[in-house]
Amino acid sequence: MLRLVYRSYGGENLKDRPAYYDKGVALQSFLRAVEAAVAAGTPVDVLFLNDGPVPAGILALQRPAGRLVELGGVGLRASYVAGLHAPDTFGWADDDVVWFSEDDYLYRPDAFTALAAAASALPEVDYFALYGAVPEAVAGTPATGGAPQGPWVPAGFRSGRVGTAAGVGWDRILSTTSSFGGRVGALRADLGIFRLCMVPHRTMFRDHDTCVALQGLRPYRYRDLGRSLVRRDGRPARRWLRDAALAPFLVATNLRAHRRPSRRRVVAGAVPNLATHLENGMIASGTDWERVAAEVGTWASGRGPVIVQGLPGGAPRARRRAVGLVAG
Repeated sequence: MLRLVYRSYGGENLKDRPAYYDKGVALQSFLRAVEAAVAAGTPVDVLFLNDGPVPAGILALQRPAGRLVELGGVGLRASYVAGLHAPDTFGWADDDVVWFSEDDYLYRPDAFTALAAAASALPEVDYFALYGAVPEAVAGTPATGGAPQGPWVPAGFRSGRVGTAAGVGWDRILSTTSSFGGRVGALRADLGIFRLCMVPHRTMFRDHDTCVALQGLRPYRYRDLGRSLVRRDGRPARRWLRDAALAPFLVATNLRAHRRPSRRRVVAGAVPNLATHLENGMIASGTDWERVAAEVGTWASGRGPVIVQGLPGGAPRARRRAVGLVAG
């Protein structure tokens, strides 16, 4: 079963967006990809987690397509945590695959069809990225996409092709964003790493650190951490003090990354990317995303709602449990 968790936020932020950015179009691109996966025979279950009141037009698109959980204005972190706990909240099986989506991503129509094919054909892959960059992208030769990368590639990391499924290549990547997929069993076992990387922050998840640590690699060089404590390097005093306060958590992340070989995860990204974050400077390469947005508008024009048959029963109790997890 492919589980899709879509987190919507009722407001906006100040990110630099492309001209074709629109949350309604982003959601419609998601639903178009869902429809294609269902048509291809993939069992799909869709869950919408809404943080704060979302526009009526967004709700009208969501209602026929999946289950809705209204979280209230809980904020970015609590919404993310609710998503991570969704497998336990709703009792999903370890062999299910879950995809977490933020509401500012644009999807190609084959995104979830390809994800389901990869999950079946590549059992060695634990986490999947429809948007993510191989290390070479840091040096300015994007091979997979435009997702942010850290300044250091750990020595133990080896990029390369993991396999091909349904005509889509999947390369081992260092990291991706909080829009990612994974096998539910791996996610359950790894929740401690996700939580650790969130500990010192209110609105940051340290996605890069999380992905690197999941692979059994150290996100930071110790000499860099030491240098940041003893040298200001032009940083304002407030920034220097903040970095000093954060250093113990970064050291703890390095230590937590020491994992048995059997627990070191494989993270793979689609080549080219099948989704993109809608922020200028972070747009995935290899696809004309403005054209994709226009095609989504054409697809949505004059058509009825996308209806996805979810799992029967249990929705009211599950909704209460999800809200309780966030409140707690």
